[in-house]
This record gives sequence, C-alpha cells and structure tokens, in this order.
Amino acid sequence: MTQILKKEIYDRIFDAGLNIFYEKDFRSTKMKEIADKAGISVGLVYSYFKNKEKLFDAIVSPVYMSFEKMLKEEELSMGLPSEKYENISKDYILELIENHKILVILMDKSKGTKHENAKDSLIKMLENHIRVGLSQFSTNHYDDMLIHILASNFTESILEIARHYKNKNFAREMLTLVTKCYYNGVDSL
Repeated sequence: MTQILKKEIYDRIFDAGLNIFYEKDFRSTKMKEIADKAGISVGLVYSYFKNKEKLFDAIVSPVYMSFEKMLKEEELSMGLPSEKYENISKDYILELIENHKILVILMDKSKGTKHENAKDSLIKMLENHIRVGLSQFSTNHYDDMLIHILASNFTESILEIARHYKNKNFAREMLTLVTKCYYNGVDSL
C-alpha cells in the first residue's frame, strides 16, 4: 500500500511540474506552485525531489535518451536517408511529438538549467548524423553550412509541430508532410 501511495504522490508531483513548466518556464516556476497543483505540501515535494532542477531533469531527461537511441539505430541501418527514417526514426519522433509538452519544455523553457542549450545540442547531434549519412551514400562533399541548415530546419520543424500540437493525427499528418519535403530534397544529394 505504501509503495502505491509513494508512486501516486511522485506522479502527482511530476504531472504538476510538467504542466507548470509548460505553462511558464523553469525560472518562473516556484516549488510552491507545483505543490499546490499536486495538492501536497512543499516539504513533501522536496522529499521526492531535492530541488526544482532535479524535478526538471526527471521530466526532460528521457528526450535525450530517446533521440540518441534513434540516431544510433538509424546510423547502423542500410538504405537511403528517407528509408532509414521511415523504418526507424518516424515512430521515435512521433512519440517525442506526442509528448509535446516535455519536448517544448526542454527546448524552449529550460533557461537557467543545465539543459538550456538543448536545442543547440540536438542540432549538433543531427549535424553529425547527417554527416554520417552523407558519407554512407554520397560521394559529393557538401559545405558544413548546408549540413547545419538541414539539421536546424529539421529540428525547428519538429518543434513547431510540438508547439502547435492538436492531436496525434495532426502530428502524424504534419510530420509526414514535413519529412516528405525534407527527404525529397535530401535524397537528391
């Protein structure tokens, strides 16, 4: 019984933190607001999370793991970039977008945390990923600026879908259209 109660309280704190960080941002959010929204005392929040940043980390950390796993799987597979995306990355990205609040919190609302450069880090990871992909299927050499533009645009496209998330079907449709435009261009390289 105690374990169930602990899990329920943890979930209430997590959900309250997620919603308030999404409504505001890391810096503007107060632990008292999280406690109030969770319906518990501030002291109890601190018994689960040492500080606001620990709660923030618990909320956003899974995004990094998911993205890194997706890129590694894609790099180990064979085929054109669009085929790798369709077979491996599409479901990962849809899951990220379905968790749009977490993605938006990490990318747009993390100033003041160790994650405040998350968007730049994601773009760098994608740049490296694109370089690996180009080395696998293209003999042409492309300027690093092109690689940066592709990574930046793709990242921002995913974020725009997350920022304007309506429902799962909307996200799937927008991602399909964006990747169609993106990969029709990339496959031509």
